[in-house]
Amino acid sequence: MLGGQLDPQLSGAATDDLDQDEEQQDMTSETYSGPVDYAVFVVPGTADVSAALRLLLERIDAGAIEILDLEVIGLDDSGRPVRRPVGVLDHGEAFDFAVYNGAESDLFDADDLASVAAELTGDELAIAIVYEDRSLAAVADSVVGNGGRLLWAGGIAIDELEHALETTEEEH
Repeated sequence: MLGGQLDPQLSGAATDDLDQDEEQQDMTSETYSGPVDYAVFVVPGTADVSAALRLLLERIDAGAIEILDLEVIGLDDSGRPVRRPVGVLDHGEAFDFAVYNGAESDLFDADDLASVAAELTGDELAIAIVYEDRSLAAVADSVVGNGGRLLWAGGIAIDELEHALETTEEEH
């Protein structure tokens, strides 16, 4: 997924319009780059997603994640994938969807869009989020500030984790 390599220069660009305070921006340091993941949610085109986007904004404001890309994907009249503006999710809820303007950085390539579109029906929309997990950034800064260094960081595939847990259970 995400056909090309992620450009590290995009890491701050996607969230420039998210009104981050200076403390949050300080957490985004060169010391630690968290894992980059994505999630794609499918909702009816008329769904009220204001609560979900408000919760996402809370995670951003807390410095737990940094949005690299936020895209809304729908189908055109021919059933092909089409990027939609975030404002298409605004159905009059008491939430300022404009806070996410500029969060689209088009990291999803044509193949990704086609894969998402294949799962959509009718008026459904997909909300695709590419994000960096920043939850350990302050920890990393503190370790480095005290003379330490980050040795390794990375993710574990769920199937590998399940296998390790099964093996551990069998041994005990």
